Amino acid sequence: MPTPRILIVEDERIVGFNLRRQLIGMGYDVPMAVASGTLALDAIEEVRPDLILMDINIEGELDGIATAARIPAEYHIPVIYLTAYSEDETIKRASATNPYGYLLKPIAERELYTMTQVTLARCHAESALRVADERLREARKIEAIGQIAGGVAHEFNNILGIIYGNIELLGDQTDGEPILAALLQEMFSAAGRGEKLTQKLLAFSGQQLLQPDAISVSGFVSKLTAGLLPMLGESTELRVDLPPDLWMIGIDSEEFEAVLFNLASNACDAMPNGGRLTIEARNETIGDESAMDHPEVTSGRYVVLTVTDTGLGMPQNVLERAFEPFFTTKPVGRGTGLGLSQALGFVKQSGGQIRIESTPGLGTRVLLYLPAIIENVAIAERPTAIDADPVAQKGEVVLVVDDEPTVLKQVTLLLTKLGYQTIVAVDGVAGRALLTSAARIDLLLTDVIMKNDIDGVELAREARLCRPGLKVLYMSGYTRNALIRDGIIGPTVHLITKPFRRSELALKVREVLDAG
Repeated sequence: MPTPRILIVEDERIVGFNLRRQLIGMGYDVPMAVASGTLALDAIEEVRPDLILMDINIEGELDGIATAARIPAEYHIPVIYLTAYSEDETIKRASATNPYGYLLKPIAERELYTMTQVTLARCHAESALRVADERLREARKIEAIGQIAGGVAHEFNNILGIIYGNIELLGDQTDGEPILAALLQEMFSAAGRGEKLTQKLLAFSGQQLLQPDAISVSGFVSKLTAGLLPMLGESTELRVDLPPDLWMIGIDSEEFEAVLFNLASNACDAMPNGGRLTIEARNETIGDESAMDHPEVTSGRYVVLTVTDTGLGMPQNVLERAFEPFFTTKPVGRGTGLGLSQALGFVKQSGGQIRIESTPGLGTRVLLYLPAIIENVAIAERPTAIDADPVAQKGEVVLVVDDEPTVLKQVTLLLTKLGYQTIVAVDGVAGRALLTSAARIDLLLTDVIMKNDIDGVELAREARLCRPGLKVLYMSGYTRNALIRDGIIGPTVHLITKPFRRSELALKVREVLDAG
């Protein structure tokens, strides 16, 4: 912890000299003692003290009280008044500036030491509280934006699902029509860009579908450096310091790669004339006590990966908004403003945290706290592609329930193309009626969140009561992570996330129907 710095404002030269000598003897940094309010304000800007001892009655245009009133409030510098007088009117004026205390002259050394220590301790506690409050406000703001972003992404996924489905259905009719096929391909590509955008929103809101892999950070990042070199160019130096004994982490490798490339891209943009990009990592154990220095990180073992550049850096007003989605300082067309917000959502959803440190003109450092794997964990296998879509077996019937009419129609058409017989319901109430009246139902395919009194989860519960053993597949524009986190569904249920292609629907329906 740096030595506290104290500024003395006293126009009696001998008093100021003695105070400075005493405080230095107590171990404080006392760079100067000034004799007027004007000099005091200049000194405050120059040395930024942690505490000011201010004589009330100083010569010049500004007395001590007027000087204290002009100290910028955002500096949060505590003031202790020095005075040989105690008139009510003077004390009343002084109180309006919210001083931390008063010392009456002549000042005893014990009183000086005690008041100084108490004031600095109080100021330190208040500073820590301000930082904690600011972090809490920022976290709540980011959380609120994330909820909005997740809701928007959910609605867009419904829309994109309709677009994808209809493009695929139209594609079946384009034999011998190359122009139409080309137009549909352009539409499909545009929808894909829209899907990537919604995935970034879901990443920021911590709702994307992750498939963690057991990763060696040293090996993983080393393989990526070859891909970074063309991005950096000849004027930028790349330094990599990755100890071989780094702990393993459990994280989605594809998303992790995207985050690292995005951070490297940001660093390059911040170094238009070249510079140095450094990627390094270390093992760090954060205990309950050291967690006080990392209030945004819970106790545990982490691999801390840092990406540092020597670029332009960010001023405080930009740094405070760095994680906001769609906030960017880049020219129009150069960035979406979702890179850092996506990184934040991904790292937090993976059980870690991300911090940014930046100084204008000196560069930026991004720290990723990635939780280490303590025990063997089950890593999800990524699906492998197959040559043809699996189709229905003879007579299989699917009950499709969705309160969005266009989605209902599109999903029904896709299933029909795959050979399934379908019956449809526009909401949970209609679905419940069909469960009791239909002759055969092999699968209930239902949206999770629906209007009216019965949502997909309640409908599935009732379905299993009246048709024991009925297979259930949920579909939703929200991801599995979001639905599990909010307690809507359990981790073992079958779910297909919108938007989905016909091949994805075919695979998932077949998987559920064939399951034991």
